[in-house]
Amino acid sequence: MNRRQLITSALQAGAASVLAPVRTSAQPVDDRLVSQRANTCVPDELIGEAAVANYFTEEALQKALGTAKLDKPRDVQVIAFNFPSWHPSPYMEKLFGKGWTEWDTLKNAHALFPGHSMPHYPLWGYYDEADPEWAAKEVELASTYGVDAWMIDWYWHEGLQFYHEQLERGLLKSENRSKIKFAIMWANHDWKNVYPAHSPDAAATLLPQTHSIKDFENVANYCAEHYFSQPNYFTIEGAQVFAIFDPGKVVEHMGEDGLRRGLATMRERVQKLGFQKLHLQVCNNFDPYVGRLQELGFDSATIYGTLAWTYGGKPPGSRVPYGVGAREAIALWQGKKAALNIPYFPTCSVGWDDSPRFGEFSSVAINRTPDQFERLVRAARHFVSGAGKTKLIYIGAWNEWTEDGVLLPDTYWGYSYLEALRRAVRD
Repeated sequence: MNRRQLITSALQAGAASVLAPVRTSAQPVDDRLVSQRANTCVPDELIGEAAVANYFTEEALQKALGTAKLDKPRDVQVIAFNFPSWHPSPYMEKLFGKGWTEWDTLKNAHALFPGHSMPHYPLWGYYDEADPEWAAKEVELASTYGVDAWMIDWYWHEGLQFYHEQLERGLLKSENRSKIKFAIMWANHDWKNVYPAHSPDAAATLLPQTHSIKDFENVANYCAEHYFSQPNYFTIEGAQVFAIFDPGKVVEHMGEDGLRRGLATMRERVQKLGFQKLHLQVCNNFDPYVGRLQELGFDSATIYGTLAWTYGGKPPGSRVPYGVGAREAIALWQGKKAALNIPYFPTCSVGWDDSPRFGEFSSVAINRTPDQFERLVRAARHFVSGAGKTKLIYIGAWNEWTEDGVLLPDTYWGYSYLEALRRAVRD
């Protein structure tokens, strides 16, 4: 059933009164009211004039960029963020039981309102991404549709690891691994129980993150041994790319000088181990250091996801048209490029909906469609046209099933987003 049919059937089923407005500041409600609300409220922006006005049309694209003539550089590279929680990992099994994966969270999710398309399920069926045969299927798909590399979320807590099996047992053992590059993003945040939770702040901390100079050295040692020497590791001008999700978390533990010394320690250690240099990238929460990122030791910046509204930027429970997020993303790119003293690479988000984790508290991107995503990627291609030798476009994401950031084929959109990506970067 497509989106229009879904909405129509809901209205025909007696939901004509559901057109009452929804306040974007809605807070989480009693669980007994969730199902009632889900059946009685259609967001104003989902259908009608507001939906049309907020749609990211060709005209809106040109207005956001300030030009009707978009550049189409041929040497762009597409990097998709890759969240590897779709396989059993011993640490998570210890917490939640044998065989647990985040598929369990997705399976328990439900729609919150008429026209709400979540949850989306994998068209190919539930899978184990740590299986090298399965990994080979994903590699083939990504390389066919225009993804040049994966930026893989990597979880390290003073040597305790989880979710690395997708990379070490899956991708690196796949027979066609040479068809795609990969890099590591250290997801250096506290690990919380969001399976599900009332809100991000209310989620219990399972594993706090800590930082030290010694740990930076250990991270460098491990990555040099296991990843940096791999022939398909992603590099920028010969330097292995290593990203850090949250510099603020390091500053919290070690101060700004500690962050600077930690990054310098990694560089020095990697060089001693035989690598020419390291390209250090920051991926989130860097606004307090905008004018000092180069001084702190970073070489480039991007943002993991530009629509992560549940974590701030919109009131809890907001229902925000994707077109609004697309316009805001372009403005964000332009602002970061002007403010930073290092290269900034744009991120194009497929969508945003983490209601499988946070239910009514989640801020949801509504009315997302492949054609709007395609326009956003075209905007990013234009944006990086003057970026010199390195022209990167990041995609949020390859497989964030419980945040609705998925390029992989699903039961709602099929291959449409992959096809949109390929058109946007290769035409």
